[in-house]
Amino acid sequence: MQLLKKQGLFLFWLLLILDCAFIYTQNESYRLFTKPLLVPILGFYIFLNARKNHYRNTKTLIFFALICAWLGDVLLMHKQTSEQILNKQTDSFFLFGMLAFALTHIFISISFYRIHKLKLAKCQEAFIATVILIVVDSFLYQFIKPNLGGLKIPILIYMFIISVMLILAVNLLGSGLRKSNATNFFIPGAALFVFSDATLAMQKFVFAEIDFLSII
Repeated sequence: MQLLKKQGLFLFWLLLILDCAFIYTQNESYRLFTKPLLVPILGFYIFLNARKNHYRNTKTLIFFALICAWLGDVLLMHKQTSEQILNKQTDSFFLFGMLAFALTHIFISISFYRIHKLKLAKCQEAFIATVILIVVDSFLYQFIKPNLGGLKIPILIYMFIISVMLILAVNLLGSGLRKSNATNFFIPGAALFVFSDATLAMQKFVFAEIDFLSII
């Protein structure tokens, strides 16, 4: 445990770089070892270094969020066969993986809301983020919609959930005590999550032949 407490972040970045290298070189079999370790190592590092009583009301929610994220990672490692893709058959592993990540975003959203509730008089940043996300989400959905098949409704629901998570992260800018953490950690992390999932959607439904997009 001391190794994870002191060197957990280094181990996480090392595994992440290796995982990206395996994607780039198409060594998928090696990812069976690297991918499932990423979230547990990061989770242990966070909890071992967390201050006592720091965000104590959200600790359980973050714990469940990380479990769901790990489960989503494992499920999304499954790849459809070429025949399934050509026949537009629904990938149940992708669907359940998306569900697991949707739960991750729900737990994180509740955590953000507990830290700082939405107040109509002080939600200018959240309002701006909402407008931007409506435009971006609409463009992305129209771009991938022709290839979604039976996943149109699940994808729409997922986009709504992850967008709410980012909006609640931006809303933390209205909290004086948490503004620094929001700027340095919460908002960049939430934005990267949205960007990563958008890239994943484009790679899966539009640019399936470009393996490099999986790295993002």
